[in-house]
Amino acid sequence: MKILLIDNVDDSLLELKQEMLKTRAQFAHVTGLNAAILALSEHKFNVVICAIQIENNGENALIEMIAKRFPAIVRITVSDNKQSQNNAHYCFEQPLECEKIISTIANLANNNQAITKDIIVRTVENIKTLPSPPKVYLQLNAILKERNTDSQKIAEIIQQDPALTAKVLQFSNNTFANTGKPLMNINDAITKMGIDTLCCIVMTAELFSYQPEIAGFSILEEQLHCLATAKLASSLVKPELKQDAMIAGLLHDIGKLVLFEINEKSTALFFKHQKEKDNNVALEHKIFAIDHCHVGGYLLHTWGFSYHIIEAIILHHRPEKLLKKDFGIAQAVYLANVLMAKQTPNTEFINHYKLTDSLGEITKRAEKLI
Repeated sequence: MKILLIDNVDDSLLELKQEMLKTRAQFAHVTGLNAAILALSEHKFNVVICAIQIENNGENALIEMIAKRFPAIVRITVSDNKQSQNNAHYCFEQPLECEKIISTIANLANNNQAITKDIIVRTVENIKTLPSPPKVYLQLNAILKERNTDSQKIAEIIQQDPALTAKVLQFSNNTFANTGKPLMNINDAITKMGIDTLCCIVMTAELFSYQPEIAGFSILEEQLHCLATAKLASSLVKPELKQDAMIAGLLHDIGKLVLFEINEKSTALFFKHQKEKDNNVALEHKIFAIDHCHVGGYLLHTWGFSYHIIEAIILHHRPEKLLKKDFGIAQAVYLANVLMAKQTPNTEFINHYKLTDSLGEITKRAEKLI
């Protein structure tokens, strides 16, 4: 991984530079906007770490420029607070936790290399109409990190878009079981379901407002599958992981919306030969030379999602690669997706995570969601 540290005149990243000198990391350290643009133009970097307030520009403006001109680069910011910023994959705050930043980069390296291959980047760039990033969700996610956020502020953001508000309430009433009278406004939805769940429904409403006409592919069925997968996955993890597990479940098949737009004839050939109760990833590679997992991972990368969610999207058909880590978001999404598709989970996966005794009960929950 080649890393570019973009510092300010206060040398905010000097400590990080000194710690990186102790490692084998390949990196360059520049100060100021002009030096950053020159370095990015002349060299290929995998990761950019940007300090707060580069000259007269905040790091947001520079990160936004990098996201547009160099979309494959991992974007990290270091600020005075940990408030989430658009287009950044990770946001760290002062004082610097150098070891955490370095380990974060090391952990995402393999997945980043897998989704930024030329064929994937070119494919996504060449699609005329792509799903749009869930802008309202990303706005909500940013303000949730503020200390003074309240439910009224969240409701106001959603209600700025009447069509989105209506769709959110429709999803809330139809998909998530609610007792008593139907939800009539966003404040009611927050009270009944909580902010985390509501934010995930906002994302779903935004993503599925994109309605491509793909012969042989039902957007409605895909939407219901993703919602059910998200609900089951979120029930399998620790409370602090529930929201991210639900997000990963909602997004795990987003790459299909891109893959099936590549070529109409190829897509028709895929649907002709696909097998039920099979993940068909090998068939995707045979016909498209790529698969929906890696395309989806790269799409989320361009939107600025963190790599622990991207990892779940990339590996939700690769249980053998999930065995190296503790049971978490990626493992929950794999298991939920398999059960919602009425497939048999990988035996080694079940044995490794000691799920033999609980698998029957989890399967019953999946059947109820189906």
